Amino acid sequence: MLPLFIILGGLIYALIAWKKPTLAIYLIILLLPSYLLRFKLFNIPMTFLELMILLLWFISLFTGRLSYRKIYQDYFFLPAIIILVIATIAAFLSPAGVKAWGAWKAYFVEPILFYWLMLSLIKSKRNLEAIFWALGFSAIIISLFALWQKFSGYGVPAGFLNQAGGVDRVVGFFGYPNALGLFLGPIIVLYVGFLNYNSTISPLFILSSKFRFLLKLLVIILSFLTLFLAKSEGAMLATIIATWLLLFTAKKTRVFALFLFVMVIILIIYMPNLREFFYIKLFLLDASGGVRRLLWKDSWQLLKNQWMWGGGLAYFQEAIKVYYSGNYPLVPYPHNFVFNFWSELGILGLLAFIWLGGKFVYLNIKNIFKIISSYSHQLPFDKILSFVLLLIFLEMIIHGLVDVPYFKNDLSVLFWVIIATASLNCLLSEESKERC
Repeated sequence: MLPLFIILGGLIYALIAWKKPTLAIYLIILLLPSYLLRFKLFNIPMTFLELMILLLWFISLFTGRLSYRKIYQDYFFLPAIIILVIATIAAFLSPAGVKAWGAWKAYFVEPILFYWLMLSLIKSKRNLEAIFWALGFSAIIISLFALWQKFSGYGVPAGFLNQAGGVDRVVGFFGYPNALGLFLGPIIVLYVGFLNYNSTISPLFILSSKFRFLLKLLVIILSFLTLFLAKSEGAMLATIIATWLLLFTAKKTRVFALFLFVMVIILIIYMPNLREFFYIKLFLLDASGGVRRLLWKDSWQLLKNQWMWGGGLAYFQEAIKVYYSGNYPLVPYPHNFVFNFWSELGILGLLAFIWLGGKFVYLNIKNIFKIISSYSHQLPFDKILSFVLLLIFLEMIIHGLVDVPYFKNDLSVLFWVIIATASLNCLLSEESKERC
């Protein structure tokens, strides 16, 4: 029997989806961590996040709100369809059986359905900005819980406590520290990019521009503090690099960004301990890095011998045992974005995601360099967003060199939110639809 709160939550959400579909979009984004609420529906494992996506999809289908034209004419439609086809084949071929089909629906079908829902239901820049605020409020909630966790120890597994019993690394709602970095990193970059943007169409119009600025600053500070308390080094490095590049692209902060770069170089040259620290971290010479290098070595042996379909969808943890050299815990993924996609979807799936990424980069670069006839004291929304999306993508790639930025319910939906945002940014710009 379904828990009562799932039934009530589903009914309330269905009513919202029927009456206010754009609000239903925002709620899904705000509640991305709700995948942690798990249950069975007709004996099929489900999460509350999946339930919301499917309810919104079928209600939108029934009410005629889905725009098939927008979906099949979208710039990313073909790679999305090909990824779905490859994921379906991978699920059929995977030795993981039912588990593979669970990964298929949670990491591919439902995130892509949500991407299509965004294309159909998001119709203005104000709607887009509301999505950003939903992400920001989600980040605030997660960060505040993680900060409380640091002092209370509530929900922190024993492996992330220090010898005295205190909290060594916070985990938030997710159960492990790096999940915080994977979720919050892209949001930090988004908010740094729009920190000084004074929107005239903000969905939070009842708040003054100064208060909205302080709210954005709060998202950045709380989120980065959470990364620090989680000791998510990959996320911290990725967000710092992306933030520095954002500062460098803006005229007002370019000199400051250059000053920071010079100062870091000077400190590295004249402080041997700092230089050694960077060297160890950069070349993965610490304990964590050593584990990853061993994992990648064994993963390469697996992928070299099973190059066509990799280890199998949701089967890497079993497939790697044949090549396992020991001295590291068996994990579900190779912890490198290239190996992750290759192992789960085979070489064709990896190439499909590379194609999708290439189209994403091309669309945003084209948007940045497209001439806009006139704008006043600040860059237009769509140009800023293209810059920010490129740097979010860079942050995910940098972090993805040593982690798994996709194969998780919330992260796969977040990935396709970013893809949909790039497409909508193009479609909703003043320069019209001709360039999309």
